Amino acid sequence: MTSTVEPPIDLRETARIAMARIGHTDIPIPKDRRRDIARPPGPSGTRLLRSFIFGDNAPWFMVDLERNYPTLAYFKLIGEHTYALNSPDAIVDVYIGHGRDTMKGRGLQGTKAVLGNGLLTSEGEVHLRNRRLVQPAFHRERIAGYATDMVDLTLAHETTWQDGQELDMQSDMSTLTLGIVGRTLFGADLSGDAHEIGDALAGLLLGMGRYLVLGPNALRVPVPARQRALASFARIDRIVDRVIEQHRAKGDTGDMLSMLIAAEEDDEPDRGGSADPPGRRGFDDAQVRDEAMTLILAGHETTAMTMTWTWMLLAQNPAAAEWLHEEVDTVLGGRAPTMEDMAALPRTRAIVAEAIRLYPPAWIQGRRLLTDVEVDGWTLPSGAITLISQFALHRSPRWWESSLTFMPQRWIDSSGAFSEEAPGQPRGAWFPFGWGNRRCIGEQFAWTEATMILATLAQRWRPELVPGSDISVVPAVTLRSRDGMPMVLRRR
Repeated sequence: MTSTVEPPIDLRETARIAMARIGHTDIPIPKDRRRDIARPPGPSGTRLLRSFIFGDNAPWFMVDLERNYPTLAYFKLIGEHTYALNSPDAIVDVYIGHGRDTMKGRGLQGTKAVLGNGLLTSEGEVHLRNRRLVQPAFHRERIAGYATDMVDLTLAHETTWQDGQELDMQSDMSTLTLGIVGRTLFGADLSGDAHEIGDALAGLLLGMGRYLVLGPNALRVPVPARQRALASFARIDRIVDRVIEQHRAKGDTGDMLSMLIAAEEDDEPDRGGSADPPGRRGFDDAQVRDEAMTLILAGHETTAMTMTWTWMLLAQNPAAAEWLHEEVDTVLGGRAPTMEDMAALPRTRAIVAEAIRLYPPAWIQGRRLLTDVEVDGWTLPSGAITLISQFALHRSPRWWESSLTFMPQRWIDSSGAFSEEAPGQPRGAWFPFGWGNRRCIGEQFAWTEATMILATLAQRWRPELVPGSDISVVPAVTLRSRDGMPMVLRRR
């Protein structure tokens, strides 16, 4: 049996491909060049640049903006007129009321370097078509089936845990969630690739994450992290291409990747009797790759970070951990959870919700306006960038009682059930999965996955933080811990 030796990575070609992806746009990108309007007050661009580009203070900077400019703040960021929306009413107005009059901001444009033109980054008719093709994979019936795999893979992963073992929980949860995404959506075993994908993803997010605010210019920044990021792009590309090739050889297995591949030749007439016009047919090879890349990276990274911060918060709040343990012991009694248990595990889901509130994996969201919008008497022109920060709004004392306290009980309503409305916050103060036509398609998948993982492992384990650990938040594409999450596994 011969082994295949992969050719060396060509960084110049990788850069060319990445820049071509970043430069692609489905719709024209407007620019705000208005000089005839007043702009609201805001911070200096220099301070903003230091926070976003040259430091790790961006989340805290957005917190300060929310405190000091309670409706909106204006600043110029790298030549772009930018507005931070800090009022729930303003957020709902722009992101829901005018949602179809917006497109992605600079950050998501920058992520095209690795994600391509997938669900997260595509626009207009392309996005609507792709979402329609992918949506069936996230129907409730399918997610109920995924729940079984989620629990089975968590139990298998648990066999690698040993009492007293010290590990990096951030890396460990990434390995677990990558396996879950691979099995459920792609019918693939990615366990052998977990270390390489994890290392490549860390190189990308920690190295280039802060520069993605530059959008199309992100990879032109002459920093050492650029070379490592390009190598990460190429390594992840190779893994995804291999998964797709292997799947083609196996044929239709009924999973998400089968649906994407089948969509390549989907020229059948629609219910109205006419075939899709050119440009609205199924996926070509590049689109299959882009959707697969988006679902593998975005799908596993966000839940991995949710679970990482959840374990940290439980270790720091033993009373909340006991509250959780009481529920899983009573409801499950040592057996594995199922989809049917979701409603009977309100505390488990409340723990996850509270972790997401304090440490939202998607910590900031940006949109470029495609039309003029009025907010609080100010004109926000077409072409301007708007920013909203989950990290800032989720921690605001204006909308949350004891806003910086880990208090999962806030999510339990008077009947004892979990409810996203239970804390009493206004609509625009809670948006962990985005808004409107760009709301995360995998939201229910993520809730189910996090709940199943936590309910499975919390029955037998109570991880502790390694004494003296310095946990610092780093604002990459997701909200990560800079040096991982060192924990010691303790069997209950």
